[in-house]
Amino acid sequence: MKLSSLHDFIDLFYPQLCFGCGRPLLRNENIICFHCKFGLPFTDFHKIQENKIHQLFTGRIQIEKASAYLHFVKNGMVQSLLHYLKYRNKDQIGIYLGKMAGKDLAKDNFFEGLNHIIPIPLHPKKLKLRKYNQAEKIAFGLAETSGVQMETQLLLRSKFNETQTRKSRFNRWLNVEAIFTIDPEIRGEFKGKHLLLVDDVVTTGSTLEAAAILLEKELQCKISIFTIAIA
Repeated sequence: MKLSSLHDFIDLFYPQLCFGCGRPLLRNENIICFHCKFGLPFTDFHKIQENKIHQLFTGRIQIEKASAYLHFVKNGMVQSLLHYLKYRNKDQIGIYLGKMAGKDLAKDNFFEGLNHIIPIPLHPKKLKLRKYNQAEKIAFGLAETSGVQMETQLLLRSKFNETQTRKSRFNRWLNVEAIFTIDPEIRGEFKGKHLLLVDDVVTTGSTLEAAAILLEKELQCKISIFTIAIA
């Protein structure tokens, strides 16, 4: 039996389903169907210098570029995709979204001048429970399509903090204060570099702000920010 025929046979009984609408995917579709893909709530922030992400951090930290790829709507498709990514072991969704975003951002030279992509790390305890870091999967997809190297050892999470869900902006900041450290053995390699911090969703920006403050202080580097979604 030819490989394509074997795949057709398997798909007949165990079809891959769209993570957006739940319908069976066609052979040339992946992760989400074409209908759902083109129905995603794109922000186009990467085309606007003073966008909502950039404004969110104005007066808090100095950033070079900032963008979020999609709007996060409660009970919407983006929430469903990120739920599968974070809690249902569907890490391929992060890579897929990262690649898709990377291709679009590259068209507008968003990655120009960047030296490294830095995913926001998970604490080892949470990483052990989740088995992978969703931000790292997104960053991997970005690196694949942008050609900018991903670095996962520089920024470390030293404090196991509580979930940010349902916390106020002030309490979110208290919850993330001093949760990151920098690997002293490799820090010299990143002094003065332009780093892109990557996370899955930005709400108040407290976690990204804490990471950016530390990196700027210790490495005198430039910081840019990207997330898949803005809530």
